[in-house]
Amino acid sequence: MITQTLEQMSDNARLWVYQSTRPFIPEEKVQIEMQLQRFVNQWAAHGQDLDATFVIAYDQFIVIAVDESRHGASGCSIDSSVGLIRSMEQEFGLSLLDRTQIAVESNERIQMFPFNAIKENVQSGVIGQESVVFNNSVQSLGDWKQNWKQKAKDSWMKRFFS
Repeated sequence: MITQTLEQMSDNARLWVYQSTRPFIPEEKVQIEMQLQRFVNQWAAHGQDLDATFVIAYDQFIVIAVDESRHGASGCSIDSSVGLIRSMEQEFGLSLLDRTQIAVESNERIQMFPFNAIKENVQSGVIGQESVVFNNSVQSLGDWKQNWKQKAKDSWMKRFFS
């Protein structure tokens, strides 16, 4: 049962980030929030309720967190969350599990780039040193707060700025 907001959770909370290749339209966002709310309210592992919450960031990222200090998420419970994400992909025509797309914020706009096109976009100036790169591989709330958004020059892309 959801008992905390993301801001109230421990920095040790386990976290998953699902990035959409496009922003959610307002009607989708409402439906996605309702589905996520229902899910985290009933999410359990081995019969034990999980202390979970979620947030939708930038109308394009779904962030789900579980405070595992009482009960840890099990393989089956994690599979059920991925099942929810897959069903949202189908229902709304989204791509939420594609890790080959890199989200970059520049001029207050999020753009998606194929991983294999990053170097050429840096070299052509489309992605600048100050562009913000989203690191969706973060695994804890504390890591998300500190390292989810990085300037390109401070991220794994720094090797292309020479």
